[in-house]
Order: sequence, then structure tokens, then C-alpha cells
Amino acid sequence: DCLIKGAKVHTGSPQCQWCWKWGHPSDACRRPAIHCPICAGPHHRDLHCTMSSCCKGNPKASPPIPPTPADMACPHVHSCINCSTQHAADNRCCPYWHHHFNCNWIK
Repeated sequence: DCLIKGAKVHTGSPQCQWCWKWGHPSDACRRPAIHCPICAGPHHRDLHCTMSSCCKGNPKASPPIPPTPADMACPHVHSCINCSTQHAADNRCCPYWHHHFNCNWIK
């Protein structure tokens, strides 16, 4: 006879979908405003192209900077709110993502 026991569920450290930091779920986030995972700005990802300074353009600049087309992904350098490197906060290349099962590392 072989007894098979179920494994404990271990989802690792959660990544907040509100501020994009690791270590707490969205419903426990204490940040007053949502943050963009692409640029860490105070707007939702869906509004990145219209709200972010890198994509909304600047017609008053010399020469004028055109906005990123709405149907185009942001071509600019991203900024991870967790590790400050050049990728979005929800990108799996982030060292925080690689350590999300190690709660002590995340802290």
C-alpha cells in the first residue's frame, strides 16, 4: 500500500495589481492610487499611452514630439517599480519574479 498525501498549496509572495510591488495582495495595498506596471506612473496600464509623459507626446516641444499611436505598444524604456531596471513590473525577467517563492528575499 502506498499512501499519497496532498501537497500544501504555496503560491509564493503575491504581486499587488494596484501598486505592482511584491509581498502583498491588491486588496491589502495601502497605496492611495493605482500605478502603471510599465512606467510606475499614477495611472492604469490601459491608460499608459494617453497618461504617461513618455507616450502622450509634447506638441509644444521644439521640435514637437508626436504621441505614441493608441494601437502601438509603448516603444520607450520601461521602469520596474521593484528593481528599477528597464522592464515592466509584471515582466517575468524581473529578479523579484524569480524570487517570488522566497518571502524572505522579497522583504
